[in-house]
Amino acid sequence: MFSTMHLLILVFCVILIATITVYAVKKRVPLKSMLSFMVGVTIYGELIKVFSRIVVADGAALLPVEFLPLHLCSIQIFVLWFLRFFNKSASTEKAILAFMYPTMLVGGAAALLIATVTPISLSNPEIYEYFVYHAAVVAFGLYIPLTKQVDFTWKRLGLTMAILSILFFFSIYFNAMFSQGAFRANFFYSSFPPMPGLPYLNFTFFGQTLAVEKLGWMWYLAKLVFLGFVVVMACYAPFLIRAEREKRHPKTR
Repeated sequence: MFSTMHLLILVFCVILIATITVYAVKKRVPLKSMLSFMVGVTIYGELIKVFSRIVVADGAALLPVEFLPLHLCSIQIFVLWFLRFFNKSASTEKAILAFMYPTMLVGGAAALLIATVTPISLSNPEIYEYFVYHAAVVAFGLYIPLTKQVDFTWKRLGLTMAILSILFFFSIYFNAMFSQGAFRANFFYSSFPPMPGLPYLNFTFFGQTLAVEKLGWMWYLAKLVFLGFVVVMACYAPFLIRAEREKRHPKTR
């Protein structure tokens, strides 16, 4: 699953994540400045992706569908720009940050581990976009709780689950819209697993291939949704537990 080059790049990503996170926390970088940094990362990444992957043929330049920013980590581009330049509501900012924390932290880490970019080689320009962007995404996901940008409550957990569920459901429509001929779009991985041979994310039912492939897909969706639920809960759990303890045993001055 991991080539030597992939492992070396992961080491670089860990160093980059640690550097960004430690600097942001130690220097108490304001949210606006951190958002400006992330906007810069998105510009850097999208320029590399577009100009390295765009296909020019028959007098037209077109970016292949699979590079559209419609995956969970990719849509954070729009969210980052919205927060930095357009949002004026403090409550909206808190709600969005509460959503970004688990989706960026875990989504970015998963993208680094299960890299869908090929080939994983320094000669591939997309490498410099894919891994740098997702490392920055993980760092921002860590920055949100470590700098206490938002209180993680049950209400915000429910809102995060709702937003994620809506996006996931609509990804089925996006996949239908952008699938062309033999190409099958797979935004949010709601069409098929991110890569073949994964032990959990597959169409089998406890290792058994179902007679009807549609049932296998539905079981795969159920496993994917359950995994997302567990991951988000795990991210919120420490803060919810601490809040409950403080509520039961308030500190006296």
